[in-house]
Amino acid sequence: MTSPVTVAVKSGDLRLACAISTALRARPRVCLLRPEQEARAQALLVLATELDEQALAFMRGACGDHGRPRIVLVAQYVGRDRLLRAVRHGLVDVLPRRTGLDHIELALLRSREGRTRLSDSALADGLDLRHRVQAVGG
Repeated sequence: MTSPVTVAVKSGDLRLACAISTALRARPRVCLLRPEQEARAQALLVLATELDEQALAFMRGACGDHGRPRIVLVAQYVGRDRLLRAVRHGLVDVLPRRTGLDHIELALLRSREGRTRLSDSALADGLDLRHRVQAVGG
């Protein structure tokens, strides 16, 4: 069995961050870090309505003991220019805002691979995730 992935959560919506963080704490394959431990994070989970300057600032500010953590973004809309900037900051996966916890956990575990899971067309056109909603659950 592999060790749990260490995760820091960032969001401008503190209620959402608290809810997701509480749910992730119950997952044995995820080790949620407290704010003072964030430098040890292997993965950064950024929760946002859209990929805006605040979300990019969370990504830009993420640098720890092992370099930059791999970033998983949960958002509804991601514009092309900001998506390209986010990839440069370490973004490896983007999930729709209504993604279930099981899918979020899987994306965090896959983030250790370090490969970007975005298609070339997503990088060229940006993502409108309002129509790519996955099942809610987890």
